[in-house]
Amino acid sequence: MSVLGNIDKLAADNIRLLKLPDKKISPSVAILFVGIPGSGKSTLATKLSEDFPLALISDEQMAHFLFTTKSTLLEHSQKESLELASKTIEKLVQQGYSCVYDSNVKNRTDREVIRDLVAGSGGKFLLINLQVEEELAFERVSKANFAVSRGEKKGFILDKDLFQYEVSSTQMPLPEEQALVFDSSGQNYELLKEQVEGKLKQ
Repeated sequence: MSVLGNIDKLAADNIRLLKLPDKKISPSVAILFVGIPGSGKSTLATKLSEDFPLALISDEQMAHFLFTTKSTLLEHSQKESLELASKTIEKLVQQGYSCVYDSNVKNRTDREVIRDLVAGSGGKFLLINLQVEEELAFERVSKANFAVSRGEKKGFILDKDLFQYEVSSTQMPLPEEQALVFDSSGQNYELLKEQVEGKLKQ
């Protein structure tokens, strides 16, 4: 049972707030990430949405939508955001739209659920594993924390303990998940772009 109540209505309302692509890919594709904080998920999601006809879904957008919808501070924001994202992805694929989800879908069971929802809606599922050295990732997180504290950027402060928790609780993809691998500390984006194009044509 949904923790959000009428999840279908919430997802439909959420989709109306998204910037939907002008073109459609057939079959529709849903791109998900596995990547610790500071691994470059937001940068990559933005690039992919610029190069492919993808609706961009983000944790920040989900949290904002849920906060304004429920008008209360969410006690289980991660769980609720993931539930809304999953239903939003399912409905987008059903409508023929492709999307990329800017989030660390760190649990294999959650990735499997979304994969099944996408497949059941006639779409294609693509997982990208973003790899980065922890030291570099935390350096990036620290810079983002500073920007948030100065009001230059929206978001949450992620301290060292929370960062380490996210790292330790992220379940890396198994071989059968067939994830593309992207090293955000130096790999050429164009190579990944070609790999994504190849997957979309299969």
